[in-house]
Amino acid sequence: MTLLSATRFAKAVEQYDVMWLEDMLTGDYTPYNAVEAYRLLSSSTITPIHTGEQVYLRQGFQELIEKHAVDVIGPDPCDVGGLAELKWIAEFADSHDILIAPHGLGDGPVGTAALVEVAATLPTNFVAFELPLLHPIPHSHQELRYIPSSERLVEGLAVPLVKNGLVSVPDKPGLGVDLNEGAVRKYLGEDNTFLE
Repeated sequence: MTLLSATRFAKAVEQYDVMWLEDMLTGDYTPYNAVEAYRLLSSSTITPIHTGEQVYLRQGFQELIEKHAVDVIGPDPCDVGGLAELKWIAEFADSHDILIAPHGLGDGPVGTAALVEVAATLPTNFVAFELPLLHPIPHSHQELRYIPSSERLVEGLAVPLVKNGLVSVPDKPGLGVDLNEGAVRKYLGEDNTFLE
């Protein structure tokens, strides 16, 4: 959206008290920040503004956070450099009163386990994480196909994962899950890459 149309939209939905509006100016498939545009948008509405799912490393978030350009950031652990980098970003955002809701939609069951573990360590600015697709496998660059949910690629995540709006943190070491190698092998080719 343009800044003008995003501002109009954000003001129009103020009456609905939405949790946030996400990636209205940049974000999806645009790994750069329009920091000043986001700052102007955020300052023109009471609707919380969110971005960050394809922003890379802590350096990509620093100016967004320091200039209070958005109300909520959503780093993806796969894009920001892992769990430790996500945690650093969360703590830096917390020191500037910016909320964090990590992204992770296509990160699969191992990514889900990683988000559960890191979310349990985040400061009080953590509000939610995007629930990853638990059973995607790459099919092409444009789509995902899905492994049946009855076929568990990892063992250790609660079923169902979310109960009463909460997720239980596994008490096992590491990410708290074990890879089900037999299930995973069915979806690998001879060169150990996912089948197309």
